[in-house]
Amino acid sequence: MTIYRFKHLQEVSGSMLKNYKFGNGLVWLLIIFVLPLPLLQATYYELPALYHDTLMPIQFGTLAYIWMLAAIYLATRPRWLDRLIGLPSMYLVHGIISILAIGLAFVHKLLLPSSGWIKWTGDWGLYLFIAVGVYSLIFLAGWLTNRVPVLNHLKHWLETLFQHEISVWLHRLNLVATALVIIHVILIPYILAMHNYMMLFGAYTGIVALSYLVSVYRVHFQQPTGELIELDQLADNVVQLSVKMPRLRRQFQTGDFVFIAFPNLPGMKEPHPFSLANNPLADGQLELIVREDGDFTKSLASVPIGTPVKILGGYGRFQNFIDEHPGTQLVMISGGIGVVPLLSLINHNLEKPIHIFYSVQKQTDFLHLDQFDYWNTTPNFSSQLQVGRFKDAQLENYLATIDVNHTIFLVSGPAALGQHWQRFLKKHGIRGWQIYYEEFGW
Repeated sequence: MTIYRFKHLQEVSGSMLKNYKFGNGLVWLLIIFVLPLPLLQATYYELPALYHDTLMPIQFGTLAYIWMLAAIYLATRPRWLDRLIGLPSMYLVHGIISILAIGLAFVHKLLLPSSGWIKWTGDWGLYLFIAVGVYSLIFLAGWLTNRVPVLNHLKHWLETLFQHEISVWLHRLNLVATALVIIHVILIPYILAMHNYMMLFGAYTGIVALSYLVSVYRVHFQQPTGELIELDQLADNVVQLSVKMPRLRRQFQTGDFVFIAFPNLPGMKEPHPFSLANNPLADGQLELIVREDGDFTKSLASVPIGTPVKILGGYGRFQNFIDEHPGTQLVMISGGIGVVPLLSLINHNLEKPIHIFYSVQKQTDFLHLDQFDYWNTTPNFSSQLQVGRFKDAQLENYLATIDVNHTIFLVSGPAALGQHWQRFLKKHGIRGWQIYYEEFGW
């Protein structure tokens, strides 16, 4: 009986960990409470009595530092965490935890004045964090700009002055700010004398530094380099790239996106994320469909055939989400270029009942209509394609015809579309765990 209960507990725990909402909550719990706790305890027990009135501002500074280390680790895009909660959720945590860290660091500065090199290193570390944070909120925080129209307009206007590659390098000034904070801490004699605290401080810093260096090494020396073998213009501002890889490891799933870079082309050396339109393991190559919006994407049409392409990934949770809910019907809602990851998902899951709502702004924006013609001849697939957004009543009518308790919903497209249909589905009794939206904006 005990063995049975233990096995049952393992199964329940495993299914909970597969749930990305549970995983998301677990990540927040670890970063906010669990990781800082050992250092906070060390501060409480080791801080000399003479400085006990400074305990709270020191702990604020400690929290800020640990949260910023967590943000730096998340910026390395650990793939194990992506498969658990998804990269968009990871970036959201990264952004919010960075803002909280800067806020606490500012409170720490106000409550605990210093002088000399201690003040200089602390102040300049904080000023750098604030400057990079403000810049990043405009250029690298799609989770925010997609929800604040004023910031979104400002971002598009400033993109004519600051290319993405510049933004990435400016974001790395966070590492300089972190180095200044480390020096700031080491310069404080009574903190340096707290041996357990400094041991933990060094361990946390060393682990994150090692993780960052490993990620840099993998990007530059371990990630496979493919070759651009085909470039097609699918629509007015949409291109499809085909990339041949020397070898394909089992790192890709249908519905994934990858980061690509062209290491030999100026202005295109920093990785950019794009969705896979196929299953690379089945086709032997990667097919990416890209809308020409920014400086990087607008340059794609002029990339010569045969150019080396650096590939990072895959990332994404669409297929994981489907696998976590066996025996369910799939309903997909997409708009515009958001259909791209769904193309490979449909091909890979045709044994399941699938219905897709796919809308575009104009007729020429539809992608791969020939595939939809074929899928519509298969027994488990059905589709509704239209020019112009779907009305709520259209989905209400469809929901009335299916068993919503045995259905999962995959939403893919612009932020406004994703937010609207998530609200709509929840309003009509669909539970949060039945919906997955992978926001694609950063």
